[in-house]
Amino acid sequence: MRSHNVLSALVLCVCMACQTYDFEPVEPLAISQTTQTRNVVGRQFKPDLMLLVDKSGSMAFPTNENNPNCPANCGSSTPCPSNCPTRISELRAAMNTFLSANGDVARMGLTIYPAPGGNSCSPSTSQEVLVPLNTTDDNAASLIATANQIAAKISTQQVNGGTPTASSLLFLGSLPELNDPLRQDFVLLLTDGLPNCNSANPNTCMNPTACKCTQSSCAMNSCTLGCLDRDASIAAVVNLKQRGIRTIVVGFGADLSSSGDGPTVLNAMAEAGGFPRACNNGDADCGGMPGSCDQTLKVCVQKFYQASNATDLAKALGDISASIGIEGICKYKLDATPSDPRFLSVLVDGIPTLSGNDTWKYVVGGTVELQGALCTRVTGATPQSPVKLEFRIVESI
Repeated sequence: MRSHNVLSALVLCVCMACQTYDFEPVEPLAISQTTQTRNVVGRQFKPDLMLLVDKSGSMAFPTNENNPNCPANCGSSTPCPSNCPTRISELRAAMNTFLSANGDVARMGLTIYPAPGGNSCSPSTSQEVLVPLNTTDDNAASLIATANQIAAKISTQQVNGGTPTASSLLFLGSLPELNDPLRQDFVLLLTDGLPNCNSANPNTCMNPTACKCTQSSCAMNSCTLGCLDRDASIAAVVNLKQRGIRTIVVGFGADLSSSGDGPTVLNAMAEAGGFPRACNNGDADCGGMPGSCDQTLKVCVQKFYQASNATDLAKALGDISASIGIEGICKYKLDATPSDPRFLSVLVDGIPTLSGNDTWKYVVGGTVELQGALCTRVTGATPQSPVKLEFRIVESI
């Protein structure tokens, strides 16, 4: 056997003849490694928040089809009268309230989908960015002025078409202004319907079991486009998160008030987006029903924000605005959960740092919380002197 270090040797003896096989050590010995990095600056920097507003045809439906002011089938076959609250009218009212009260919570912009005219399944493009993300400064007056522009644009939107959620999300992920490594970056998705409009959807009406139809009929030209686009929509949210952009999901309309494909898809998107509804105060934060809060993970069982009218939507948006300003400075959700906390290491500006009262701690469920001196240091960081945090999970053999 050679004299240098050997990990192991396998000796086979056959017919009195022996052979020795040396196995060289390989470092590190690991099944997989997940690395997550973040350049962090202090709280004084406003997050970036791009609103992605669904203006598909179903937004013309009544928010409550049992309202006596809403004739049968109005919104689909005939327009609803002005005294019948529709999803788009309630959205306009709620957004006006939210933007008037919270215009300076973030550097905001507005994108709509689908694209108007032509193909009713066309996703967002640069033409649908009605208000570009305000990247000039964090001045409150400037941010409020942008919020007023957004409210004005939303107030004039006409509804039409399908719901190309996945491709519209991917478009937003390509915007350079929404890929700011020194700020928190968010997409706020407001949608009332099930995602569809994916011409590459493998689930088509040729297989009725695989195709969950989102329209009155999925046949002819809608054989693919009308089928539920669940997997691609979740994948698009994951793609954004990998770019450092989290997605906040708000489901708007009566279709989402009960079990079914709608809540299931939006729940999965909210979880994948990295900003599920938190419940630090228990069930009260999730509507009050016993068991509605996962007490271990401190997130609501229904992870997306739900709204059925302007009042509910304004409250949900207010809860979001209260959360995004304090999220992500000293608390980080890991992209993967270590099977054992010992497999997690934290590097600060490239230097491995042990857990402790003045550094960090791991919280069951996959979260790292900065503590003491390290939290203070990160809070006071600036764009000129950011703090680089690196989280590594190495699953060892």
